[in-house]
Amino acid sequence: MAHQLDLDLDRALARAETFFDGVFAPLEAWLPLLRQRLTGALADGPVTGAQLAALVEADAHAVLDTHDRPLYGAGYCASDEIVSEGNPLAWWQGAERSLLASSAFGPGQAAIDLVRLEWYRVPEATGERHVAGPFVDYLCSNEITVTSALPVALGADFVGVICADVLVSSLERALLPDLAGGVTLVNANGRVIVSSDPEWETGDRHADTTARAARSARYPLAVVAG
Repeated sequence: MAHQLDLDLDRALARAETFFDGVFAPLEAWLPLLRQRLTGALADGPVTGAQLAALVEADAHAVLDTHDRPLYGAGYCASDEIVSEGNPLAWWQGAERSLLASSAFGPGQAAIDLVRLEWYRVPEATGERHVAGPFVDYLCSNEITVTSALPVALGADFVGVICADVLVSSLERALLPDLAGGVTLVNANGRVIVSSDPEWETGDRHADTTARAARSARYPLAVVAG
């Protein structure tokens, strides 16, 4: 019985990892092109937020046009070295591919708040891809969201992150069939992302340290039984 449970957990984790592999795939494809575009654009110094949006719009739309993952939003959040003024977040979202016209964080002190967000802060610190959330995305969608972020570097210099958002409601539709039998997907802090167990809701802290679990080596995720 325990052996079968472990197999079920491993299969559920593999499905979750495969899902996020697919979210990162178009970001990975975009990354070398973005580096090339930034290198050319920065030849005369930093750009404005409007120039940044024009620079990356077509590529961000291409990420959103990925049909095998239910992406809600995508774009590039630049570091201070890239954007001299205006919005450092070039971001498009929703079925209409609407541009996030302004950043709620703005310049100055607000920019400090921006870099403290998990989806920016962790890739900057580690140099690795990261899955952040679940969280209520008050900046963009006002929905419970999971953000997949990939660091961008020019040479040895970190210059921001490219990201894609998946709404938890879409994640539930994609993953719950593989989490049958009371299995729960949690983040590294034990926060519930999605669960087939009615006892757990998104955002709850799964505090059962005795539960059997399978933990991802690639992402800050685990699947927990019960």
